[in-house]
Amino acid sequence: VKTHKMFGRRGAIFISCLAVLQGLTAFKLPSSSRIISRKLHMSTTDVEELKKSLALALETVNKQTQRIAELERYVSTGSFICATQGSLKDLCQISKDACDVLTPMVRAFYQKCTTAYGTAKLKSDATFFSIADGIVQHMLVEHLFSGNKFGHIVGEEDETNVNIVTKPYTVDELVVPEEFEVLVESTLLQIKQLANRIDSNAYKGITIFVDPIDGTREFATGKGQFCSILVGYNNMIGEPVAGLIYRPLTNPPTWAAGAKSENCVMGYLDLQKTPNHNGVLVTDGQVSSFLDNVITELGFEKVPAYASGNRALMLIEGKAGAYIRDTGGVAKWGTSGP
Repeated sequence: VKTHKMFGRRGAIFISCLAVLQGLTAFKLPSSSRIISRKLHMSTTDVEELKKSLALALETVNKQTQRIAELERYVSTGSFICATQGSLKDLCQISKDACDVLTPMVRAFYQKCTTAYGTAKLKSDATFFSIADGIVQHMLVEHLFSGNKFGHIVGEEDETNVNIVTKPYTVDELVVPEEFEVLVESTLLQIKQLANRIDSNAYKGITIFVDPIDGTREFATGKGQFCSILVGYNNMIGEPVAGLIYRPLTNPPTWAAGAKSENCVMGYLDLQKTPNHNGVLVTDGQVSSFLDNVITELGFEKVPAYASGNRALMLIEGKAGAYIRDTGGVAKWGTSGP
């Protein structure tokens, strides 16, 4: 009854199954497999395989039991489970410092990021992809956040094959120009050094969502000031608990980060002198007929805007009062951080 109230019907069934498995695996098999084989009409080899399978099941059950205990503490306390060391504020600061490190490399890529130059391509879903997307995500996921410090890491470019070990460096079929090799190596070294600042045990319940370059189309078409690096942190039940939006191509970089549970607010923004409360951000300057009628009837004005992270920062900066997306869809790596 308790598990049903806390986790719903499916959760209660799952936990009950785990309890049964624990009962089965608590059965101590005699050291002599021959006795069991005679009583159960099984070969000695089959019995040994059964013992191995039960041992593996017990290990899995123990891991799941620990996770359930953490979830139970979360539900009972209503607070994020975190070790005494480390904090979400620390995580935001380290992420921001990583973006500072990545910025010179991203800016160098931006100068040469075109399909004609061979450092960008149009993906099958009609979205753009560049060497910046692949390498930025690779450095964040495989080096900054690596080492089993987090529960899960999800990135927009998870299917990308990045090679920055053997030359020539490549991102899928895109070849990283030789002129960038030293910059890539020095940036990677700094990212690895930053990784040492992340506590090994404080964030086991966190899932990270990464969008390495939010607004790649703009990145590849000379509108880099609208692009951002997005990093979002969700707790064990999927709620966003901290995040970072970082525009690397504004001068200087503009960014915002924070964690509500720790009253953490950080950032450097391009604030509008007089906030435009009647402005409504419109996707790439286009709106649906429904939204167009709403804006007209309420006497609001359209404010063209590009890319999800940039729109979030524009609202914080007072450049508009609202953003309504009534077309298309959104992804967690594009919304968790904002």
